[in-house]
Amino acid sequence: MKIPTPSTSASSSSSLKAKFRTYFSRASSYTTSNYQPLSHPASNFSSFDDDENDVLMIDAPHCDEHEHATSFNASSSSSNKRPKPKEMSPERIDEGFFQKLISEPEEISRKIDFLSSLPIEIAAYIMQFVDLPTLINMCSVSKTWYSMAMDNETWKEQFHRRQGWHARLPPSGPAPLDINWKYIYRQRYALDKRWKQGLVDKIYLEGHTDSVYCIQFDEEKIVTGSRDRSIKFWDIGTKSCIRTLTGHDASVLCLQYDEERMISGSSDTTIIIWSMQTFTPLRRLRGHIAGVLDICFDTKHIVSCSKDMYIKIWNLHSGELIRTLSGHRGPVNAVQMKNGKIVSASGDALIKLWDMETGVCLREYTGHRRGLACVQYDGKRIVSGSNDHTIKIWDAETGHCIMTMQEHTDLVRTLHFNDERIVSGSYDQSIRVWDIKTGACILNVESGHSSWVFDVQFSATKIVSTSQDQKILIIDFSDGIDTRCFS
Repeated sequence: MKIPTPSTSASSSSSLKAKFRTYFSRASSYTTSNYQPLSHPASNFSSFDDDENDVLMIDAPHCDEHEHATSFNASSSSSNKRPKPKEMSPERIDEGFFQKLISEPEEISRKIDFLSSLPIEIAAYIMQFVDLPTLINMCSVSKTWYSMAMDNETWKEQFHRRQGWHARLPPSGPAPLDINWKYIYRQRYALDKRWKQGLVDKIYLEGHTDSVYCIQFDEEKIVTGSRDRSIKFWDIGTKSCIRTLTGHDASVLCLQYDEERMISGSSDTTIIIWSMQTFTPLRRLRGHIAGVLDICFDTKHIVSCSKDMYIKIWNLHSGELIRTLSGHRGPVNAVQMKNGKIVSASGDALIKLWDMETGVCLREYTGHRRGLACVQYDGKRIVSGSNDHTIKIWDAETGHCIMTMQEHTDLVRTLHFNDERIVSGSYDQSIRVWDIKTGACILNVESGHSSWVFDVQFSATKIVSTSQDQKILIIDFSDGIDTRCFS
């Protein structure tokens, strides 16, 4: 029986976990892998590209510079008897744990079984606080505990408790979906291990004839903008260019798309709104007097920023200019918007938070020693990258700098983050992956590009980046893993 989850404090949760950990023994662990980690050969640094001055101005004059899950009917239980597995250490969860999951418990008469004496509702509630190592050990306590540990709902709870984990499931029909959550957990866990160990395939897309400045991708396609003035669409399955759009008279510096439209900004000072059905320009917006360095949009507005030091808010549907924001003392290199607020980053080394409705600057964030190249904002946190070679995480509400990361050796040109990790790209030619909680660099891809990294985005399964070397790099962590349920 599945019951609603009552509200529980963190302290009670920690207390329950501590009691379970005390109760269960800890021992040796397994580690297995058929893959080799990334190597990091040295790469050559490219000469400066004059057009990069038009892409962003980092330092303004005023500052320093086999089972299956996707059929959704696979069995989520196991009945084959196997030899008693070795005990595992909670500190190192690996495939060996999952071998233990499919082993019937032995010598259950020696175990203490208090869970079976509780009402099923209370027992099910307790299971919500059991961590994975404890869950594994529960399998050998008794038949009751084994049954609860193997229950599909238990593994569903385990999956959804993992920070940054999301499942993409098909819409439910007349009958409820039979989803094997243990299988999905196992595949997602294997994927996470690849991220931590750098077990990847590297794939290059070539077709642009000059620097590739911007990128966005989804499950089916990759879209890129280049100094060669074109926008290219790539099939993510075949890795081939399937469409090329032209319309700008200079470098395509930024773009964003959804199912209906794509918006691009250029060194030619204009913004083009494109139809994603016909792939033709719907409208061209004019208002900036220098290159458009970044854009973002939602269901109502477009926000653009420029080398001219201004931020402009446009009506998405009519193209009308609604408001111009001024206050930065250098080129505005990046903008993000969320929940009626705009965050901007500038060559003047400042981050500003703006109210979209009034145009008022609500807060400034100071701490970087040189100009900023990139910023991301999720409504609560701001993450910024600078020419001082650092990445900073800020509390958007208080303005407090939570953390500073400083492994890059040159300008941090681009970054992207979620609840689990930050991925950054730099003029030091590397792409780094960071743990957003601890700030630790967990992966460094040094041999991906042979020149400056201009843009980077990532999903659960891959990182895609662009560079001055004219190539699009796909760093794929998913080879041999069933990723159809992951987003």
